[in-house]
Amino acid sequence: MAKKDDITPGRFAEIPSTTVDSLGSSRRVREIQGLSYSDDLIAIYTAFRDQVYRPESVLYPSCAFDASPARVFDSVTFVDIEDGSKGCVRRLQEAGFTAFKQDIKDYTPNSLHDLLILLNPCIPPEWASRHLRPGGYIIANNYHQSATNMVDQPDKYTLWGTIDFVEKDRRKEDYKVSISRDLTDLFTPVSSFEEFRRLRPSAAKFQEGMINSFAESGMIDVDPNASFDDKWTAYRDAMRVRKPSRRVVDRYIFVKK
Repeated sequence: MAKKDDITPGRFAEIPSTTVDSLGSSRRVREIQGLSYSDDLIAIYTAFRDQVYRPESVLYPSCAFDASPARVFDSVTFVDIEDGSKGCVRRLQEAGFTAFKQDIKDYTPNSLHDLLILLNPCIPPEWASRHLRPGGYIIANNYHQSATNMVDQPDKYTLWGTIDFVEKDRRKEDYKVSISRDLTDLFTPVSSFEEFRRLRPSAAKFQEGMINSFAESGMIDVDPNASFDDKWTAYRDAMRVRKPSRRVVDRYIFVKK
């Protein structure tokens, strides 16, 4: 059997499937005994382990069926309430992993963890980060505003750096990851939709189509014939979201204070 450190993206024997993640990027996922292992995530965790910090104890709440961290880290605790992912804890336990079916607010660790993973968790970061020791790291995406939430609490969290793919089209199976301390323009809102279109054309095109569709269907309270700027404002008000950031990355690295 291969050692944990020898396992790299693309080395599984099971038949892979290609899915699209919450940010719209292609990723390779392997299904093994009812659990999923993402080559994207394995590449991200491996880069973090080798270039930033090798954690002793990892906490992964709202994990669902994703067991990817266990391919990289020695000790991972999975916690899920199974709202929409029924049976995931049993699957994780059957695979030999430490997993608990409970609300993260009710979880009580034997000792504090030193890495927390927050991927689309549907919970405020503080519910899980209270189980993280001071100085512990957090790897998060921002699909459910986890990263934005932590940036807004500088007394509790420090944005340390970023993890991003060098090759954005992972259909080419290029899993080279870049870890950077450059925080320029992260969480800095665009000044206008034209700037958004210039800096992030694909994301702007997608959002523009969605906003026009919402306006035409009446899903946002705005005249379908109104200017696009008015539609954009109505969309942000209805969804309670800010203007898009000038720059985004695949994952953000925080440190708990």
